[in-house]
Amino acid sequence: MEINAMLDYQNLIKVNRKKALREATEEFVSYFFYQIFKEMWNSIPKSNLIPETDGQKMFRDMLIYEYSKKVASQDASNLVNLILKSLGQKAYKSTK
Repeated sequence: MEINAMLDYQNLIKVNRKKALREATEEFVSYFFYQIFKEMWNSIPKSNLIPETDGQKMFRDMLIYEYSKKVASQDASNLVNLILKSLGQKAYKSTK
């Protein structure tokens, strides 16, 4: 009984590590796209005819961040899987 519990615990740890690695990889890709989207926004010529408030700037940054999270979790899943595969092989070989 204790051996089965120990094996279940070890499997749970492996699953949690894989889940944590996937979440970290998605966060990395999300940050990557956040920087791309932010630079794309900054490259648009701006006019001082209507000045932008601090609230608008904060909202825009949060919106860009949410867009980047969405892209990382759905549209860039191939990139996430590629990075995960590359990182995962090294991480799991070193822990065994």
